[in-house]
This record gives sequence, structure tokens and C-alpha cells, in this order.
Amino acid sequence: MDRHSPARRRLAAVILSLVISHIIPLASFAQQRKPRVKREMATTTPAGSQLPALVNLGSDVLNSATRIIQDDPYAEFRDARYSNAGLLSERDEMRLGQQLHLEVGKRYTLTNEGQERANRIGQRVARRGLRPNIAYHFYVINEKEINAFSGPGGYVYATTALLKLANDDELASVLSHEVGHVVARHSLKSVQQRQAVGGLADLVGSITGVAGDAAEELGKTAAQMVGSGLLAVHSREEEREADFLGVRALFKAGFNSEGMITMFQKLQRISQSDAGLLGTLFRDHPDVQERIDNTRYEISRLRRPASRAGGR
Repeated sequence: MDRHSPARRRLAAVILSLVISHIIPLASFAQQRKPRVKREMATTTPAGSQLPALVNLGSDVLNSATRIIQDDPYAEFRDARYSNAGLLSERDEMRLGQQLHLEVGKRYTLTNEGQERANRIGQRVARRGLRPNIAYHFYVINEKEINAFSGPGGYVYATTALLKLANDDELASVLSHEVGHVVARHSLKSVQQRQAVGGLADLVGSITGVAGDAAEELGKTAAQMVGSGLLAVHSREEEREADFLGVRALFKAGFNSEGMITMFQKLQRISQSDAGLLGTLFRDHPDVQERIDNTRYEISRLRRPASRAGGR
């Protein structure tokens, strides 16, 4: 599998263009320039002979930059800033999340089994994520399938099968990953990409209660979204971003961040023995070994002294 995303390749291309536009012209200039040898400095190196060194310098810069990009699997996420710009307003996102939650409750059986545990752990990681200012809601679905997903506005769901499988650190890693989706507005983006954005905004914005034609229409739209599994569908790049945001919140919340690795390992073993037990945790996700390697990299980075860790 090609582990290097288009964003990383674009960054490498930018660096290459900088090398070409700065280093190579400088080398060409040096080659064309006639040496001016002073009598008192007859051994001075002609400027043209600097060409190989300049070309080598450009090559070293490019190789080093490319190596940095390749070595850091989360390079494109480190300077990301998250907001509702270009999306539904945060207020409307909350309204949409509430409506989608009503449909989740109709489609799945919500249970109090493990509810206190999921909420306690979930709230802890959510407060250390990059979107701590909204109200998060954690729910448990009575289901034999090992799964978790999230919706707009801070609604997060995990199955009883997942809770039984995971210890607290492992459960925290899954919930933190789902909080990462909320931070990056992945579900909200998916909804808007698959719906008429303007129409959805008008529909949500017109809701002032739970009655009326607008509310009925929004309910139908929400039912279609939940029924199609839209809340659990993300691109591989979005899954990588949620892993990145999740492991960092997990670490900051004081959980053992190795729990994300052991959770992946458990899911990996189950996928080999009884893949039918797994839900969207593995559907269209990045290769599990890649996720383990990336998580190990980020944990190592987080454990460095603050002055050396760099980035966010």
C-alpha cells in the first residue's frame, strides 16, 4: 500500500519547486560567471566550480525534506485548524445532531449497560481534544457487532460488544478517535456533500421545535442518513486524521496511549478469525498495521520533552 497521501506528495512537489527555483538558478549563475582571480589570491576557487556543490546542496535539501515527509505519517494534520467555516453553523450542527440522534434511537436499541463507563471515559478524552467547548453525548448500543461511530454535534456511539472487548484505555482510544471525527467535522462534511447544502442549511435553520412541515422533512432526511450508514462512512484520510487527533487527546487525558495499539491488535486478531463481528471500525479504514505503526510513531513523539517534540 502507498502510505504517502496526495497531500504529502503535493508538499514534496512544493519543496522540489523551491529547490528548482532557487538552488538551480543560483548554480547556473555561478557556472556562467567568469572567475575573477586576484593576483594576491591566485588559489581562489573559480565560481563555476561551485556548481556541483550547489547542485548537491539542492539534492540534499530535497532528500531531507522528502525523508521528513515520509517519516511523519501525520505531517499534513499538524497545522490544521478546525471550525464550521463553509459548513452549517455550530448551532445548526447541534440541531442536526439532535435530529440524527432521534433516528439512531429508532434504528438501534440504546441501553444503559455500560453507559456510565462510556460517558465517564468519553467526557474525559473529549475535554482534552481540540473541540472541548461543545456538549458531548456518549451512548451505548445493544449490539453483538464490535463497532463505534459518531455524528455531528458531539454524539458518539459504541456497542456493548466493543465495551466488553476493551479495557478502559482501549475504550478511551476508540472514543477519542470518534471525538476526533467530531473535531474535524467529518460527519458534518459527509452530510453536506451528500445533500443539497443550501437546502439542508435552510431546513435545519428553520427548526424552532419538533413540529411543523420543516421538522417533518428534516426527520425524513435524517432517517435516510442514519439508514444508509452515512454517519459511519469516512475516507481513509479522515480515518488517519481521527487517529492522529485521537491518540493526542488520549495521551493528554492521562490514559495509557498504548491502549490504542492493543485495541488495534485485538481488532486485527478478530478480523482474521471472525471478521463478521467487526463493523465500520475496519470497513474502508487504513491497513491496521499502518495504523499501529503510525500510532507508535505519534506516541514516541508525544513522549519526547516538550522542547523537542515540535508541532501540535
